[in-house]
Amino acid sequence: MSEKINADFSVEQWLSYFEGIHPAKIELTLDRMRTVAEHLSLLTVPGRIVTVTGTNGKGSVTGLLSRILQRAGYTVNLYNSPHLIRFNERITVHGRNISDELLLEAFGKIEQARRDTGISLTFFEITTLAAFYAFIKNPADFVILEVGMGGRYDSTNLLDAELAVITNVALDHTAFLGATREEIGYQKAGILKSGAKLVYGETDLPDSVAQWTRQVSGELFCLGRNYSFTLNREQHTFTYCGLHRTLAELQVPSIPVENAVNVLAALEVLKVNADEQLLREQIGSFAMPGRMQKVMSSPDVYVDVGHNSHAFGFISRRLDLIASDRRCIAVVGMLRDKDFAAALNTIAPKISRFYIGSIPGERGTLASDLKNAILDPQKRQSAECFDSVIDAFRKAQEDTSEHDLILVFGSFMTAGPVLEYLGVQCGL
Repeated sequence: MSEKINADFSVEQWLSYFEGIHPAKIELTLDRMRTVAEHLSLLTVPGRIVTVTGTNGKGSVTGLLSRILQRAGYTVNLYNSPHLIRFNERITVHGRNISDELLLEAFGKIEQARRDTGISLTFFEITTLAAFYAFIKNPADFVILEVGMGGRYDSTNLLDAELAVITNVALDHTAFLGATREEIGYQKAGILKSGAKLVYGETDLPDSVAQWTRQVSGELFCLGRNYSFTLNREQHTFTYCGLHRTLAELQVPSIPVENAVNVLAALEVLKVNADEQLLREQIGSFAMPGRMQKVMSSPDVYVDVGHNSHAFGFISRRLDLIASDRRCIAVVGMLRDKDFAAALNTIAPKISRFYIGSIPGERGTLASDLKNAILDPQKRQSAECFDSVIDAFRKAQEDTSEHDLILVFGSFMTAGPVLEYLGVQCGL
């Protein structure tokens, strides 16, 4: 190793090092990562592999699917991203966040292999290889992989999954994935391998996804065609009409109902033995960290990592249920590569006052830029800018009454710092 690295490096020092060597340009190819993975014999991760992609809802689907499988008696290894507070949240081994010791072992092996092969890897490729290393060291019945971006050239796609799940397709990461749903759908459909099965989680199926499924002789299960659900808004319940079973009067979870329904369909496709009572209990009680997560009372504080118009639409609908008779105070910070103007104006009608925090770094957005993106002049006048999301949150707490609701949203880089500030534990 170079002088920059020593045997006493902490996880944080390794992560800082890997961020520093991240290539300036992202190349959409799996060749580099495959070379390093072959060098380390990381291409044969044991277990039944499920890969999940989509514009929104990936984390909720992987989280709920993992939880139900574990409660049904299976061992599960889970890889997702990004993290809220600690990097270890990204890699879950048999239901527990990966230990620092195993991470350090994996990082050392990957760095040596990277040097042996002369290969340059992105930060996400390195962390994905670390997950593969941990999963080989600790075999499980199921391996659940959350795609970072797109799918076809995402590092998680190095492994062949027996089941692919696409939660939805909307416009995001257009610089890399394409400017239309058809182009983005093609990239996401790339996680479906020859002869594998695909659960597609919305009724508007892009032709590109259907065409790719036929091209690889895959089997498609689509919401609205092969399985469906109906909502009872008055009772706050829903009914799942699945491939082989119907479940009535399920409690609506804190995540979008579509995500829970897609997990139920995935379980059926996988032929997992999970009894009805278990499904009812796990769906009704499931809460995903950073997804409309209630972290305080008097006033109620909710935190959500949503960062685009699609996600803000869900948040807006949730506010109809939990904040219809009280003021909603927003603490928001967003990244520059998002269409923050469209997203903010989706939810602006529900917000009484904005407390906007700047996010540092090249990808961050100044609070003043977010404020100027609000179209409604009255809403813009009811917005205050701060140097950080923590400063914005503190001021929001000072200015609210016990009956108000504070909503923290806009990015993992907004939700994470506030959760850490409040001492909320994430992961296992």
